[in-house]
Amino acid sequence: MGMPQSWSKPAVGGVVAVAIGFLFLAAAARATEPPAVPRRLPPPAAPLRDLVAKLPADRRAAWEAVPGRTAELRRRLADTRWADDADRVDVEVLLKAVEFAIAGDEWWQPADLDHASWAIDEAMARLDAIGRGERPWRTARGLSVHGFRSALDGSVQPYGLWIPEGLDLARPVPLWIWLHGRGEKETDLHFLHQRAHKQPEFTPDDALVLLPFGRYCNGWKGPGFVDVFEARTAVSRVHALDPDRIVLAGFSMGGAGAWQIGARRAGEFCGVHGGAGFVDTRRYTGVDPATFPWYEVRLWTTTDVPPVARNLLNLPAIAYSGEVDKQRAASEIMVETLAAAGRVLPHVIGAGMPHKYDDASKREITAFLQQAAAVGRPARATEIHLATTTLADSRVGWVEALGLGEHVCPARVDAGRAEEGHTTVITATTANVTAVAFADVPAAALVRIDGSELEAPAHTAGTPLVLAREQLAATGRWRISSADELPPLRKRPGLSGPIDDAFTAAFIVVPPERPGVDPAVDRFVHGEVEHFRRRWRDLFRGVLPVVAAADVTADMLRDRHLVLFGDPRSNPLIARVLPNLPIRWTPDELTIGGNTRPAAGHVPILIHPNPLCPPTAAAAGRYVVLNSGVTFREESDVSNAWQNPKLPDWALVDLAVPPSGRGPGRIVAAGFCDESWRIVAP
Repeated sequence: MGMPQSWSKPAVGGVVAVAIGFLFLAAAARATEPPAVPRRLPPPAAPLRDLVAKLPADRRAAWEAVPGRTAELRRRLADTRWADDADRVDVEVLLKAVEFAIAGDEWWQPADLDHASWAIDEAMARLDAIGRGERPWRTARGLSVHGFRSALDGSVQPYGLWIPEGLDLARPVPLWIWLHGRGEKETDLHFLHQRAHKQPEFTPDDALVLLPFGRYCNGWKGPGFVDVFEARTAVSRVHALDPDRIVLAGFSMGGAGAWQIGARRAGEFCGVHGGAGFVDTRRYTGVDPATFPWYEVRLWTTTDVPPVARNLLNLPAIAYSGEVDKQRAASEIMVETLAAAGRVLPHVIGAGMPHKYDDASKREITAFLQQAAAVGRPARATEIHLATTTLADSRVGWVEALGLGEHVCPARVDAGRAEEGHTTVITATTANVTAVAFADVPAAALVRIDGSELEAPAHTAGTPLVLAREQLAATGRWRISSADELPPLRKRPGLSGPIDDAFTAAFIVVPPERPGVDPAVDRFVHGEVEHFRRRWRDLFRGVLPVVAAADVTADMLRDRHLVLFGDPRSNPLIARVLPNLPIRWTPDELTIGGNTRPAAGHVPILIHPNPLCPPTAAAAGRYVVLNSGVTFREESDVSNAWQNPKLPDWALVDLAVPPSGRGPGRIVAAGFCDESWRIVAP
């Protein structure tokens, strides 16, 4: 599908005229676009002047000095020659917290102003210490706060640490990861202050405790999910961690996060604990699925825990509920779900407790998790249970799903390995899986899978043994294959959709650079870029990585997902990728998923492998996304249970309905791509 000639650059008087035209377009878009959607998170703040007036004179003077000291600190950061970016980040994370609070008007009580003074004091002290060659916060016992630079967007993100007094840091140590509950006002500044002054819920004497930020208040999903692992990596650069003795735990929103992350990344942990929270969208919210679009209900399986709870058969897990806690149902659902899989899940109940722990329950849970850490992950488990709904969560231990018959639907692999004489025998049963890899298999092995017996030919020891179904059909017979034999253009780990998956790895946003063919589309695009920019800052606590089309380099195309806004006339990169996307888009008509609408007043939303960085047998490639940021919007912020993907792989938007806190407009049609990234009409 080549680009029609009429999409070519308008014949105006050179680059200057095009630039001037785009300035007029942007001004017109700002003048006529719908009002910005009011933010829910962070919540509205108190008038700053009223808070300042409540401060005693000395504290008021300290606050009034903050803006000037913030500017001074930013200048010092710029003037310092950094040998190690980790040093800069440990200072900048405190400065960024104050700058975001000022820019976002994130002040709710007088103490918040004191927190800003504290953060600047701490940042200045660290900068002075680095100048002396000292970094005392790196090994401080008890509480300390730190930062790391996120690979998603280059932003600095905070985390806290608890180091017990007697822990020997000269050897690899266990790590407990504790996920915090919902805190609508717990932005960077308030998180850092709390993590520097308040002990975590659990303080084992034989392990480090990592307290990730989770990108603020998003239910530990999407970028919040990624934050947990980026923070863990940051800690591992400072302290030697034992990778086989990592525990994941959390309470309330953190309990929901512990169950979700623990189940979807079961191979990363030696034990999981969830307290309260939520694990099932429908049952937690009490809604009727029939009142939601079919694709949104199906997308619940990408964040709900029951469809993947079978993964918890691979490691010890324990639940907690307060006896009278309204969120007790989460643990009961987990008990029920694992019972159906043949596992008795320990469920500690705090007698008479509301939404909190009692000391006796904490001691019981601590003992359980310490025992799990003492045992650690097995060097090579003889039995693996893998359950998933997406190839974004495709591996546990030595088993990895490489293809699904139908995506965003439950799939599983149950596999065991044993030695029969001198032969390694792999036995497996599967459902909704079209390709699978078994790692750490000797050069020759026997595979019994779904009733078939296959002799693996000699292969390079240490490379995964790959099996695929004939024609990659979910009902086809299994055969020994290789990664090279699988089609490069297919859904695969790291490249499986839906749209929100693009924002769990490094990405850049490229806005339009000139007017398009339809002013309504131009207004929509301008509004959505600005909405995404505000949303990323408010909810995900970073600066949206926006790059002009002319500045996109080959390295960026190789290393980052490409998020493009506009149409083929307004954005030259859309014009470049369009011939290799499964849509037809002319100045007159737009066709996607069997739906044809006038190009005027309609916009496609799409995620697809980037034709400018195509996948190969060895590399998954990168995404291209058209006209969308994160798909859950402000109305979802009322509850973390709603902060789930709202759109699948593609959608057609009617701009007659303006964007809102619910969606980008009226969704005419939407659906998922198949295993080969072909659009399938619903």
